[in-house]
Amino acid sequence: MRRVVRALLLLLTVHLGSGVASAQPPELATDRPGQSNSATIVLRGMVQVEAGYLFSSAGDVDRYEVPSALVRVGLGGRTELRIGHAGMGWVEERHGTGDSELGVKVNLIERADSWRPELAILGGISLPTGDDGFSSDGIDPSFLVSFAYELSPRLSLGSNIGAAWESSSEESTRDAAIVYSLALSGELTDGVGAFLELFGDRQTKGTSASVDGGLTFLLTDLVQLDVYVGRGLRGLTDDLFLGTGLSFRVPR
Repeated sequence: MRRVVRALLLLLTVHLGSGVASAQPPELATDRPGQSNSATIVLRGMVQVEAGYLFSSAGDVDRYEVPSALVRVGLGGRTELRIGHAGMGWVEERHGTGDSELGVKVNLIERADSWRPELAILGGISLPTGDDGFSSDGIDPSFLVSFAYELSPRLSLGSNIGAAWESSSEESTRDAAIVYSLALSGELTDGVGAFLELFGDRQTKGTSASVDGGLTFLLTDLVQLDVYVGRGLRGLTDDLFLGTGLSFRVPR
């Protein structure tokens, strides 16, 4: 009987220990500050908020947006719900709210392994909830495939490719574009990361390309601060843009 009790106590200890280990929250992985979306999802029952401020300049026109926000909710089954809003925008003497976005991300390959990348697909629609001059005035779909390769324990390569459609108050048809991004990111220290990214699109109006880079600072296990800066390289792009943001996971 004593041997049976000891065996049961040992099994209970192992079970409780594995339960504590599995209860450890995963690392905070965000879809900002770059244009690339990660292939990682928010786990079931978790809520993550990613918000930021953006300044951009094109010619003599300056634009401000705050707070652009994305709420990610883990649904389980390797799926997350995504609810976004462009925030309040200021252009010259005008200001107004931007459009909203609703989407999902589904993780198809959970971990990068040798030649096989971490892989996810994203689908969404932009909803014309914004004010005149700050809204596309249409329901616009988008679709992305996100890849992530682990080059080393501290260095990774991520890429997005997909399609997006954008309405315009001046035209009756949507403008379709192929969108892409390629980002190299790494950990400088345990709490500081850096990234360098190339992104752009190809549409009937021409091809555009931009580059940006920045830093992320993990303040706690649940809170991250970021800063970034970039510029346009060709096409209809901003001459300069820069911003900062705060991301956090809501404790359960």
